Amino acid sequence: MCRKCLYIVIFFILEVFPSGFAGEDNSPEKVNWHAYTQLRFATDLKENYNFSVRRLKFWVHSGPGFSKHWSFKAQVVFMSVSKEKFFLQDIYGQYRWGNSSIRFGQFVPRYSLQRFQPDYLLPNMERARAVNLLIPDGTMGVRDIGMQYNYSSFKKKLQFYFGIFNGYGIKDYRYNNAGILITQNLSYLIPLRNASLKFSFSLMYRKAENLYLPFLFSDTLNFTGNDFRFNINGMFISKIVDVQAEYLQANQEGAVAKGYYVVSTFKFNEKNHAYFMYDHYTNAYEPELNKPWYITGYNYLFKNTDIMLSLETGFKNTGSDWHNRTILQFQIFFH
Repeated sequence: MCRKCLYIVIFFILEVFPSGFAGEDNSPEKVNWHAYTQLRFATDLKENYNFSVRRLKFWVHSGPGFSKHWSFKAQVVFMSVSKEKFFLQDIYGQYRWGNSSIRFGQFVPRYSLQRFQPDYLLPNMERARAVNLLIPDGTMGVRDIGMQYNYSSFKKKLQFYFGIFNGYGIKDYRYNNAGILITQNLSYLIPLRNASLKFSFSLMYRKAENLYLPFLFSDTLNFTGNDFRFNINGMFISKIVDVQAEYLQANQEGAVAKGYYVVSTFKFNEKNHAYFMYDHYTNAYEPELNKPWYITGYNYLFKNTDIMLSLETGFKNTGSDWHNRTILQFQIFFH
């Protein structure tokens, strides 16, 4: 997304909904805004040393005073790898009634557990490779354009999502589209004494037409046919330790890619957290990706996750050598 377009969007929102930002009275806010950045230093401890802006995200969304039934969100991101360009991620509207709602626009189809844990709340630096590659549009821009029905019940313990999308992501736009993407997600939360358990699964079907799927197929091939995927996961949260695990699999006309991860977080106190993660992914076309990563890290929370310093190191055995990835990251929110 060009900078001028971003400025126009922000200016429009500020002009149309100025009371949502001013805070001059006690009436419910019509619009809320949030932003945060992650500044990173990464090295392989051999020859590569690199500073970067991992993320600078800005988003606005409707507040309690906007409407009883309607809501919206718009989100952009800047990253060093995007070569100093802002990128439009989410832009959608939503209509809510009772325990149901309909969302329409550009957003991430509901699929996977870790994909819907915000970047700034993840204990580890990056999502698992299987999550990045095997969610419906993981290699095609993560988001898609379409609509999704959302339902929650039993005090939000049960949640159900059903979506229909274009099916080719957001990296290009097709005037004539012969494909379709259908997703479904169901989860249930079990409260425990000073803890909770959550289980969920997702299903996906895509009628794919000439899709470029790197890391799933050879870079020289585009896929046309039936694309089936599923995901199961579980999460345990307590005051002392959190544990979550997830398995994802994709089947494209007999070509199978799959992966899973397990991550455990140990909370010594409010400020000091340590974590360990095992990340495994396999496919038939990129054998280099089939080696698991062993990751450990430490987070120091100066002010919850609003101001946080993190150190992470990961190792992968390629058979002939060990590869290392070490990251130091500083995170700060702007409210």
